[in-house]
Amino acid sequence: MQNGIIVRVFIASPGDVHVEREEACRVIQEWNAVHSLPRSVIVEPIRVETHSRAVQGGHPQDLINGQLLERCDLLVAILWSRLGTPTAKDLSGTVQEIHEFSESKGDDKVLLFFCDRPIPNAADLEQVQAVRSFKDSVKSDGLYLQYTETEEFARLFRQQLDLAMNAILEGNEFAVTATEPERREVTLLPEACSILAVASVAERSRISLSRMRAGHELSAGGICFTNTGDERSEAKWEGGLEQLEQCGFAEDLGYKREVFRLTREGYGAADELWHILLLRRIESLQKGEYDYVDVSSIVEDSFLGGKLTIPVVREKVDALGQLEALELVASDGGTSAVRLNDKSRKTLREHDWLEFAEPESDE
Repeated sequence: MQNGIIVRVFIASPGDVHVEREEACRVIQEWNAVHSLPRSVIVEPIRVETHSRAVQGGHPQDLINGQLLERCDLLVAILWSRLGTPTAKDLSGTVQEIHEFSESKGDDKVLLFFCDRPIPNAADLEQVQAVRSFKDSVKSDGLYLQYTETEEFARLFRQQLDLAMNAILEGNEFAVTATEPERREVTLLPEACSILAVASVAERSRISLSRMRAGHELSAGGICFTNTGDERSEAKWEGGLEQLEQCGFAEDLGYKREVFRLTREGYGAADELWHILLLRRIESLQKGEYDYVDVSSIVEDSFLGGKLTIPVVREKVDALGQLEALELVASDGGTSAVRLNDKSRKTLREHDWLEFAEPESDE
């Protein structure tokens, strides 16, 4: 086995530049193909959607910065028409990542790119102005590069990556290691958990954000989550959707940022959430340690404002059975009853912090 240096590059951006995020990963892969073997070094792209899983334990941005950023050696930030949702400490999650990384690792470890192609007609003008204001705030420092087309971004990023890697390797800043990269943990807001869970069991995973004169309405699977007209309620649920987008669990379909759908990673995260939801329901119904719970009784009450069908529940409890996290009783029509076992009880204890928000619609 060949030992070598691992250099981790954190890719920070809101969800409007997902094409550039993928392009940055492609450029890094090309760099590795040319340099990794002869120079005994590999560059690893770090993204929230690929190096995190849904847990809680603090503010989402603080967990990202504390668990992901601290292990990275370079940060590439890409901004266009959105700055992102404000955090408790800064203008947005991306800006907080830039500031904290710059302070801890140095300005020379931050590669900042601004896209100057035309702004989409459906763009949020407040977000556009926020990007421009942030750009003006760093202009005197000369810390950024501009591009128009994706191909130009790839060329500029390739040049900057070469320069940064040369400085890193010549400086001998890193110890030789063969450690495998770790999968880090990031929290999901209770609202994000609920949106993700509900959308994943709908016939189509569409998440709708309707901006009406009376207020904003966020819905999925026929369920309205917001108390429309209550700005606090709207902000909470829209923050949950924004986080799903930042994590790569939901993607904008391009209809003035009013329609979103789940990604493959989103469905995977939703399956984990449903495992916990179902285990909690079974625990509440199971009267004794050795009692079985009928599958039909699991669907009698709603989950997060909606009803599940028996086939959907059977599919999910069968998946838990395959993981040996439930004991199943089979019948001609499929699984008919279930009960917890030691593994499922352990899973529940390990996830007792996980929270879901109930829909707030006053309808």
